[in-house]
Amino acid sequence: MSFSVEEILKATGGRLLQGGRDLFFQGISTDSRTIGEGELYIALAGPRFDGHHYALEALEKRAGGVIVEEKKARDIRWNGHQSKAIILVEDTLQALGNLARERRRRYPVPVVALTGSNGKTTTKELISACLETKFPVLRNRGNWNNLVGLPLTLLRLTEKERVVVLEMGMNVPGEVRKLTEIAEPDVGLITNIERVHLEGMGSLDRLQEEKGELFLRMKRDGTIVVNCDDPRVSDLAKRFEGHKITFGIKGPSDVTAREIRLLGIRGTSFRLVFEGEEMGITLPLLGRHFVPDVLSAVAISALFGIEPGVVKDVLEHFRPAPMRMEVVSLGNRSALINDAYNANPRSVETALETLAEVKGGGRAIVVLGDMLELGDYAEEAHVQAGRRVGELSIDFLLTLGEWAPVVVESAIRHGMEPGRARVVESHGEAVAFLRRTFQEGDWILIKGSRRMAMEKIVVGFIEGRN
Repeated sequence: MSFSVEEILKATGGRLLQGGRDLFFQGISTDSRTIGEGELYIALAGPRFDGHHYALEALEKRAGGVIVEEKKARDIRWNGHQSKAIILVEDTLQALGNLARERRRRYPVPVVALTGSNGKTTTKELISACLETKFPVLRNRGNWNNLVGLPLTLLRLTEKERVVVLEMGMNVPGEVRKLTEIAEPDVGLITNIERVHLEGMGSLDRLQEEKGELFLRMKRDGTIVVNCDDPRVSDLAKRFEGHKITFGIKGPSDVTAREIRLLGIRGTSFRLVFEGEEMGITLPLLGRHFVPDVLSAVAISALFGIEPGVVKDVLEHFRPAPMRMEVVSLGNRSALINDAYNANPRSVETALETLAEVKGGGRAIVVLGDMLELGDYAEEAHVQAGRRVGELSIDFLLTLGEWAPVVVESAIRHGMEPGRARVVESHGEAVAFLRRTFQEGDWILIKGSRRMAMEKIVVGFIEGRN
């Protein structure tokens, strides 16, 4: 993965302050702590840090050069390093994206891009697992799905990969548009559009518009994969003039499923229907909401010529990412559902419904942390979460966070016995309650937004049983 100064200047529109145009870099990094020998350091500025403070450190280590913003370069005493390149640009984040787009164009392999409110990471991993049976695949690592992580992913592209699968996150307006312009996708997927990240968007209509930038900005000769069960996604798809393949459960579509059943610890089973053929699938993921993710992966696999039998084998051996409806057996018909990675109104609802369906004759215990980044919708969302708890056959409710009293009050108002719903002040208090209360046959759900760190309750409870 080498880059010349000349290539970088052309891609970024930058100006060379010092160093030769014939210099080459062996890679690109945004972290001065892990900079490699001969790599180019890009100084990014964020809300909590400014990489320009570490530009000299990068040069003093092993970096072959740096990209810095011209307005900030004047405040840096470069102290020599004459053999190393210093490139000035207007915006380093934009420069990173431009470099990534240039890399993508250098190796014109098909790019699959997906965004949405729920299920992005699981869907990305399902698609990648299926495509990897036939092609070397490059995909985002971890949560590298933003304006830093996605370009860094593309910059790892080499002549070896034959397909790229990119998850696109969104926290601020314009992010999906910029990511799409960088990635230039051939295949686009919006998993669904739900009430998440409303703090930055303001309304569901605005969220739909922002997510729709993927379909709007991608290649006109590309293909979009359309969730027919989501009316907002279907509405966005009407504006796309290229090829479409559809999936869904509720109505007619190219890829569908029927006879969906939850199997407890064993996962979820269903009949996959595609191109006039049917086959049974037992998916080691617990929840009906995973089925649309699978259907979209089947649709994309078909676009790339993956045989249905191969896809079936991949699906039945798939393992979810940690803390995403991860089922931990507690023995004696008991289990804990670790869904602590994140939470929003729709994912909380589906997790609660899954718990109520799989608990069988046992008790259902729910530990909920706050749902964050909901803006003005936050109170209503937590009222609705409590309401759903009260409506379902949930036996105990523990809540943690600023909105905990709202959830408890709503659950009681909608049918839950007052003595079975309570606010806890800490992870430790929740763990202590679970240890006292747990009995054979119980199913426990633990869920909350990322910053609530609900996995601490999972670890504390499980360690206490060993």
